[in-house]
Amino acid sequence: MRIGYLSPFKPLKSGISDFSEELVLALKKYLEIVIFSSVKPQNQEITQNFEIHKIQELNQKALRESLDLIVYHVGNNKKYHGEIVDMLCKYPGILELHDFGLHHLAAEKYFVEKGADSYLREVYYCHGEYGKRIAKDFLEGKGRPPWETHSLDLCMNRRYIESASAIILHSEAAKQMTLGFREDVPVTKILLHSEILPDINSWKDHCRAKLKINPNKSFVMGSFGFATTAKRIIPILEALRKYKDTVSSDFLYFIVGEPQKELHLLEEIASRKLENNVEVTGFVDLDKFKTYMGACDFCLNLRYPTQGESSASLHRMFGMGKPAIVTDIGTFSDYPDDIVIKVRYDEHEENDIYSAIQFLTLTKNELWRRSEAALKYAKKYCDLEKNAQRYVEFFHQVHDHIWQPEHEDILIGKLCELGLTDENYTKHIYEEITFKKD
Repeated sequence: MRIGYLSPFKPLKSGISDFSEELVLALKKYLEIVIFSSVKPQNQEITQNFEIHKIQELNQKALRESLDLIVYHVGNNKKYHGEIVDMLCKYPGILELHDFGLHHLAAEKYFVEKGADSYLREVYYCHGEYGKRIAKDFLEGKGRPPWETHSLDLCMNRRYIESASAIILHSEAAKQMTLGFREDVPVTKILLHSEILPDINSWKDHCRAKLKINPNKSFVMGSFGFATTAKRIIPILEALRKYKDTVSSDFLYFIVGEPQKELHLLEEIASRKLENNVEVTGFVDLDKFKTYMGACDFCLNLRYPTQGESSASLHRMFGMGKPAIVTDIGTFSDYPDDIVIKVRYDEHEENDIYSAIQFLTLTKNELWRRSEAALKYAKKYCDLEKNAQRYVEFFHQVHDHIWQPEHEDILIGKLCELGLTDENYTKHIYEEITFKKD
């Protein structure tokens, strides 16, 4: 089977670039992958092993008709995904939705490029008068940006979900929300993959030696990816200030990724007297990224507001046996409580982060137990080779038109859409009414 694969690739600085490089190499064993990218991939293993085209070349009828299926990887960034969604709307195929909320992409695509009227028309198309009123208030200076206050109410993905002939999601929450839009096409969930390490303790020691971290350091933690306000870096710093003042100053916190200028991170760190405890690395390549992650005892992966995104970084953490502190929202609420500690995103956020760090660092054997649970989860759900086979199976089902609707998921999706229940409770009731014998 010959698959057209539209996605960012490095040198574009995107987690989806890293994800795609790893996935296409795994899929190559089973399928012929034809890459379409806005830039020439810099990885020689990619350029030497795949047929590569510019995204606009998909307009060539002969090339397009040589493909059995086309997969469009879509995230919430117009620079990386604007051309991709244009092609999806012209030539429907499989939508792989990495962020359920696409308001940033839509704002760039319609408001910045075409003006307020175009943006309001698109908001109305996706969310009717309710959405248009919120967006209009923002444009008139009466409210904050909708992607901050209504990130999942105004997700702005209707046009792309409607254009898709099949859909791949990376979380149960995103899958259920999608089923509220579409029941007539194949929809599946495939969790983001991660590299599974055979010896997590040796890897940690290796990474710490490589970074010249004192082996006697009490604990090391980190946040990974673009360091934005949504990653809750400032509340983390405030929790660490409190921890340093009340518990211990013997810790390191890595902020690994390009920081948002508006955060003024160095000033924020200095104002809390954390210069000796916090290191901001800036953007690093994937190998260095993994090294910093490997050196950690646990990680933080907070998001608010959420755009319904899944986190490849979080799954890398699990594959290295790293428990994590996450925000109890959206897709992150899906994860088991034995591998993540969930914190609130309201006025309790800073104290919840502080308490979670205390719990992981002061409770005997807690880190070890959670590390083992994270690795076990990754082996079951995030193994790259297993996931590649899940993709292959789904592609064949879509191509051969043998997909059977998941009736349980459709029921759950409808009830969740109406706000009558939550996912776990609905599954329990479904099993009761479907399988319980008299």
